[in-house]
Order: sequence, then C-alpha cells, then structure tokens
Amino acid sequence: MKKLIYSVVLGSTISAAVATAPNSADAALGDGLLKQGMNNSDVKDLQQQLKNKGYFKLGYTTTYFGTITKDALKNFQRANGLAADGIAGKNTYRVLLNNSTSSSSGTVSSSTLLKYGMSSPQVKQLQSALKQKGYFNFGYTTNYYGSITRDAVIKFQRANGLAADGIAGPKTLAKLNGSSVSAGSSSSSSGVSTSTTLRLGMSSPQVQQLQSALKKKGYFTSSRTTNYYGTITRDAVMKFQRAAGLAVDGIAGPKTLAALNGNTPVAESKPSQGSGSTSSSQTTQKIISIAKSLRGVPYVWGGTSTSGFDCSGFIQYVFNKAGGPSLPRTVAAMYDRGTSVSSPKVGDLVFFETYKPGASHAGIYLGNSQFIHAGSSTGVTISSLHNTYWAPRYLGAKTY
Repeated sequence: MKKLIYSVVLGSTISAAVATAPNSADAALGDGLLKQGMNNSDVKDLQQQLKNKGYFKLGYTTTYFGTITKDALKNFQRANGLAADGIAGKNTYRVLLNNSTSSSSGTVSSSTLLKYGMSSPQVKQLQSALKQKGYFNFGYTTNYYGSITRDAVIKFQRANGLAADGIAGPKTLAKLNGSSVSAGSSSSSSGVSTSTTLRLGMSSPQVQQLQSALKKKGYFTSSRTTNYYGTITRDAVMKFQRAAGLAVDGIAGPKTLAALNGNTPVAESKPSQGSGSTSSSQTTQKIISIAKSLRGVPYVWGGTSTSGFDCSGFIQYVFNKAGGPSLPRTVAAMYDRGTSVSSPKVGDLVFFETYKPGASHAGIYLGNSQFIHAGSSTGVTISSLHNTYWAPRYLGAKTY
C-alpha cells in the first residue's frame, strides 16, 4: 500500500514538473540564446527585430539562423557598442528589444559616434543630413558608412573648421544638426573652392558655381546654371582646359579650378575640338566588350588567364587587353590607386568589403546598377549593386 501511494505521489510530481517546464518552441524572443545553425520561430522574430532597425536586408524572414542573420546581428552589435560575436544573448536582447535604439526621423543624435565600416540606421540619417547640405552626392542613402560617406564627412569638417578625420563624432554631428556651412557656400561668388574635385554625374551647389565661372569666361553656353554636372558642363570644362593649356579630362580638379579663378584666357568664338573624349569612349567600349565575352570563365584563386580568374586578375586582364589604364594586381592596390567618384560611370570599378575590412572584391561597372566580376561561387558573371548580398557591402566607385 505504501509503495502504491509513493508511486502515485512521485508520478504526480514528475508530471507537474514536465507540465511547467518551458518548451523551446513556445519560448519568447529573449528567453534563450540564438546562434548560427539554429532553426526555430525565435530566429524569425530576431530577424524581424533586426529588419525593423534596418540591419536585416533579406526580403523575407525565416526560422533559420544562417550567415545573413549572423552578419546582420554583428552589424547591430557593432553599431550599439556590443561584443560583435554574432550571437544573440542577454546583452544583445537588452539593446535590441529597447525601442530607444531604433532610428528616428529627425536629426542624427550628437551623443553617438559613427565611423568607417559601421552599419546603422543612424548612418543613413547622417548621409541624408550631409546630402541636404550638398556634401553627400551619391544617388541614394544606405545604412553603410563606406568611403563615400567618410569623404563627405571630411569635406563637411573642413568647411566648418573641424578636425578632418572622417569620423562623425559629437562635435561634427552637433555642427551638422545646427548652423553649418553648406557645400560651396564658403567660397566667394566669383570663384569655386580649389580644395574640391567636380566631375560628370555629381550634384552639388559647387557645380552651379563652376558653371557660373565658366559662363563668365564664355565656355558654358547653356541658358541657365544648375547643380548637376552633366555632359554640357563636362564639355565646357574640356574647352576651358584646352584654352588654358591644362590636361583635357573634363574633370574640374584643383589645377583647373585654380586656373578658372585666376587670369585665364576667355573662350574664342569657335574653340578647337579635340579627340581625347572619343578615344576614351572607344577604350571603355573595348573594356566592356572584352569583359562580357569572358562570362562563364571559372573562378580560380590567383587566376589571371582565361583558364580561371580571381576578381582582380579578371579586371587587370580586361584592362590590359583593351589598352586601358595600367592597374595594380590586388584589389586593395586598385582601390588606393583610383579616384573616388560619387556615382560610377561605365568602365569605372566598383568595390566591396567582403571577407576582411577594406576593399576585398571589385568589378567593372556596366551602367544601370549592373557590374561584371569574377565571383568565387559564380565565376565571371553580371550582378546588381542592389543585390541583397552586394548592396550592404558596397564601398564605393573609383575611376582611373
């Protein structure tokens, strides 16, 4: 009898314990640790939280914790001063589930610090603020703090008497949110600041100043000036450069702007026409034609021939065959050699940060947000800058 009572009591106790134990499938986000390789409904909730804050870029959420989720989580952790291990633990949940960490629609908080390599909704706000003042000239804003954002911050800092380190810290952000100098406004009405470089595709108040200066000397003949550096502006710059004995590249750099602000010849009624732009266009066409003809060639680490290419080997091979500019062998060296542009043109190189900090992958820009490259898993192929993998890793474009 005693044994029977003991068995009933013991069984009831075990049943109660089992009934009250939490089932992992029923646990709420934040109850348990999540990491790569796990598959449950909490992962889907995690992805949605990261998506709401601008870190998870995939078009849909899933229950699987893969590399995309890990990368998004690491970006969130870095932006919020957490250990960037890609694991959702107690400290990460505390910040992630706090509504105060999501971005606001107003100005950038001056209590934060943003710098190269970071991904955060606040970076997008920073870019928007710089864009309003004429410093950020890229076609659209993103959450990634790459070289274009850094260069825009440096220009803003120089124009406003701040330490030009490319880091958006409290002083820079406070100045950006308050009364600061807009791009080009510090230069006089009759001249353009010689500390900048203006080129085809850019939009800036300084472009309008450039057009006005060229108009006074008879080179810019359009009826009105704008902030856009189009083909009419480029052609006017080239005419001025020929007349002033400068290198004719259609880019308004420090030497061209200094000459424009000084005593330079006024345009004759019929300035002579050169053939530089035609030959440059022909070279670009060759680069694109040769690159496209190599689609399907496999990826080979260190490869430099049609038997197999790595990304830099492919670019170097194409440029050499087309008679284009001489390029170094590595992506990092190519990135250092080129001149940054806010919006790439056909034939420019586009760079990405993949397996290590800094430029580690590159391709040749084809136009319409498309680029051709040697991908490690695809071989030579054409991809989109808006691809969910490439977009958040985009560093910027360079011309040569």
